[in-house]
Amino acid sequence: MKKILKFIVALVIIVLAVRWCSSSFGSVIPLPGGGSSNTGGTVGTGSEESGGWFSPKRQDGGSISNPSLEQEVEDLERELGVGKYKGQKPSTQTPSTTSSTTTSASTPLSFKGIPMTGTLSAFGSELVKAGFRSAGNGTYTGDFAGYSGCKVTPSGNPVREVRVDFPVISDWDALEKAYDNLQADLTQKYGIDPVVNRNLAVFNLPGGTISLDADVSNQSTWHVILTYANAATTTSTGTLGRNPIDDL
Repeated sequence: MKKILKFIVALVIIVLAVRWCSSSFGSVIPLPGGGSSNTGGTVGTGSEESGGWFSPKRQDGGSISNPSLEQEVEDLERELGVGKYKGQKPSTQTPSTTSSTTTSASTPLSFKGIPMTGTLSAFGSELVKAGFRSAGNGTYTGDFAGYSGCKVTPSGNPVREVRVDFPVISDWDALEKAYDNLQADLTQKYGIDPVVNRNLAVFNLPGGTISLDADVSNQSTWHVILTYANAATTTSTGTLGRNPIDDL
């Protein structure tokens, strides 16, 4: 690659030298790219060249008025990272295909500030510390997001999912209001809009998904359901939330 760059620099120097000789000695010399340098002895003020590999250069009184040949070569060396600029990154580079993208494991979701990692028993112990009570059969009850009497059911070993069943609400308007408030709080906390399909709203997060749903099959059991599905396998630490929105 370095040899190719040096060859290009040398070739450009030759072309520039030919152009300079053409303008100085009044000859017509074809240039690469189909252009030519056409001068008749001393070049008059304002005459221009056309064609070649570079943009047209204006000459004045037989001398090059814009940057010198050496300056043009230096600029080219700087762009290609050769010569005295060897070792420096060229000004324009093709992005590397081997490195810039780093793959890192996603941070697991948290439930009420508790990372969804570890065994069911360990996660249950953290729930108890956070104020929940064991209700048997792997379920816990307590306050969550401002609602009393919520049932929390973690699953997976290690824990991969946590489901929250909110209290039954037999009034449709109240159920709808609770659902809308929870959706608004989740949108505010995570800063994204959910993907909505009927009464199912899914928040796609880097570590997994949070799904907001409602059981409306029977009025006697109407209630909101919130499910945290953890897609991560790494571990992390967290602190317990203090405000209702922190639970979410």
